[in-house]
Amino acid sequence: MNRKRFVSLLFVLVFAVCSVLPAFAVDGAALPMLHTEGKRIMDANGEEILLRGTNFGGWGIMEDWFCPYTNPAGLDPVYKTLESRFGSEATRELFKTYRSNWITEIDYQNVADLGMNVIRLPIWYRNFQSDDNGTWYRKADGSIDFSELDTAVSLCKKYGLYLIIDLHGLPGYQNDYDHCGQSKSMSLFDDTEQGARYREVVIDFWVELAKHYAGESTIAMYDLMNEPLGTNITRDGSFQQTFWDLSNDIYEAVRAVDPDHIICMEAIWDPSAIASPDVYGWENIVYQEHLYDVTNPTILRKVNEIKNANYNAPFYIGEFYPRGLTTFGYLLSIFNQNDLSWTTWTYKGAGPDADASPWFLYGSSDIEKIDYENDSYETLMQKFGEVLRTDGGKFQKNNFADYCAVFAGGFIDEPCLKTFGLINTAGTRAQRSAMRSEKLLAIKTTILDWIRKLRTGDLL
Repeated sequence: MNRKRFVSLLFVLVFAVCSVLPAFAVDGAALPMLHTEGKRIMDANGEEILLRGTNFGGWGIMEDWFCPYTNPAGLDPVYKTLESRFGSEATRELFKTYRSNWITEIDYQNVADLGMNVIRLPIWYRNFQSDDNGTWYRKADGSIDFSELDTAVSLCKKYGLYLIIDLHGLPGYQNDYDHCGQSKSMSLFDDTEQGARYREVVIDFWVELAKHYAGESTIAMYDLMNEPLGTNITRDGSFQQTFWDLSNDIYEAVRAVDPDHIICMEAIWDPSAIASPDVYGWENIVYQEHLYDVTNPTILRKVNEIKNANYNAPFYIGEFYPRGLTTFGYLLSIFNQNDLSWTTWTYKGAGPDADASPWFLYGSSDIEKIDYENDSYETLMQKFGEVLRTDGGKFQKNNFADYCAVFAGGFIDEPCLKTFGLINTAGTRAQRSAMRSEKLLAIKTTILDWIRKLRTGDLL
């Protein structure tokens, strides 16, 4: 029996033993609005809600390691090259075509069918604005064109899913990494006239979005900025206060037009990366961390840091991956054991081994990347067309999807916690085999990612 069939059979057996998946009605009924009470996320009916789902990474802002283009510096230079070749409006239509095929209705249904209840949707300001000075795309009636986000809200509502809106790429760039649009370009926090202008544009962005979605209970929270400051490799700590103050300025501006939605503050790597609630008087907020650590003891230490932060606010794991020697089984079990909400990074990917990689719930190793410097517009439209649909014949469901489905219902794999929590318990042979396969894939993907980051200088 080959490894893939063995792991699939293992998942079937786990499903048979653990009937823990929640059912969500596909009826379009409005979900109750969420809010926080102490360290818990609650709905309007007084029920505690644990959000467990995935990211629709690559939809609003592409990354070359799992999306169909190649430029390790980020999407922004690709977009600008295409604008210089075809004009702004044609380039906008090209990327709208991409987004309408990368994620379609079937993907929302797939997430719901896995027993998940939330999608984190990373967006880029260029999805809605034509420049970094806050020029909005507008409809014929003059209103801001949020139609693509409206569709996402509608489909989440149809399939009983909450939506987290994550501003993944900001004008001025909030970190030095390619996934904000352009590597090595962070200027959002600069003490300059231009830096101050970028911050004004970001605040206005959130005000207009919050005005548009005030009262929409399908939206779980507003995630203000993805991985602000990054790992701070190329910047010193003097930028932290500007980041904290900007977070508060956005908070105050959003609260003025939308008093009800949860606001998500990204601490990224540890709670001390951002102010505690009492510093600015923040209420109804969730703190987010991303865990990409390499050993189970490191993961355990991170979770204990969250538990001991005494922030009196919920924490949510917005992204994670078991680099090195840690495993998904340990990660997901310890998240569930500690009542932490989580979203996998990421739902879908295209590239080498993507059809089997535990980075993705659905993957394809058979997607052609665009040549943005030479492809004709017609060719670009074809490469960004129906071939990218999850149900277009190129993508397949990975074993990892069924693995996550087990944990989406709150499952805790106690033998996995013992075996891979360095407690002297052997676990079952099947568990050891499954975890060993995960480790090998995780190590391979980590090495490939390091090579990619060496190309951009991000490891230096």
